[in-house]
This record gives sequence, C-alpha cells and structure tokens, in this order.
Amino acid sequence: MAVQPNVSDAALDRSILNYAKLNGALELLPQSWASMAIIPLQIKMVYAIGKAHGVELDQGHIKEFIAAAGVGLTSQYLEQFGRRLLGGLIGSVAGRLLGGLGSAATGMAFSFATTYALGHLAKRYYAGGRVMNAAVLRETFQTLLGPAKEMQEKYLPQIRQEARTLDMGRVLAMVRGG
Repeated sequence: MAVQPNVSDAALDRSILNYAKLNGALELLPQSWASMAIIPLQIKMVYAIGKAHGVELDQGHIKEFIAAAGVGLTSQYLEQFGRRLLGGLIGSVAGRLLGGLGSAATGMAFSFATTYALGHLAKRYYAGGRVMNAAVLRETFQTLLGPAKEMQEKYLPQIRQEARTLDMGRVLAMVRGG
C-alpha cells in the first residue's frame, strides 16, 4: 500500500541531495568530523523521510533499517579505515599531499553516494508502506548506489564549495537534533 508523503517528492529529493552533499563535504575537511557526523546525519535523514510519510521511528529502528539495507554502521567504519589505509599507501608512494587528496576524494565519493542511495531507498521504503524485506532492501540499495556514485562527479564543485564554507556549529546542531 503506497503512502503519500506530507511533503512533495521534489522537496524530499532536495533534502536527500543536500544531506549527500553535506556528508561529502565533511569528508573533505582536514579534521575527522566525518567519522563523528556522517552516520548521525544519515540517521536523521532517514528519520525525516519516515516522518514525511507519517512514520515515527526511534534511532534503534532506523539503525536496523540502515543495517538491513547493507549499509551497516560497522561497514561504514571499516570503509573509513580502508580509505585511510588507501590514502596512506598512496601517500607512501606519491608523497603525503597526494595521499591526503586520494583519501579525501575516495571518502567524499563514498559518503556522498551512500547517503544519496540510502535516502532514496528510505523514500521508496516508506512510500511503499514498509514492505521490503532485508534482501530486497540490500538489492535496491546496491542498484541505487551505482547511479549515486556517478552523480557525485556532477555535484563535486558544490561539495567542494560547501566544504570551504561549512559551519561546524550548524553541523553539530544537526547531529544533536537541532
């Protein structure tokens, strides 16, 4: 049974894209803000999408949804570790600056794509009356991830601009629920 959101599809799409760009921008910062903020921001995005479809969820249910989709919190932390390792390997071969750029670029693409795909998966899930099982969630997430990775290139200038002007006070307020 399809559920109509209480906001327009276009508004939900803009919100998802904004979260994806923000999470991509966080990866470009020299600090480790990404590790602290990306997953809470993804949780907040999924909550907002559910709420737009009339569903009130707690963080436990949202984390289960994200894990069922195959975007487990552990896998994201492992991915971040892998990016740092890759950045270190690139750095040892081609110098520190190139290593830092390789790690940031890889992280930004991963964070943008996973956030974007997760947002659109949540939109489909809640609009469809929450009837997808874990296998369908994982499969749908994977089919959304490819186009999301390609979209990241299109939005790269905006992501870089957002990273240059990012207000960490605003990000922390968002993470805390403000």
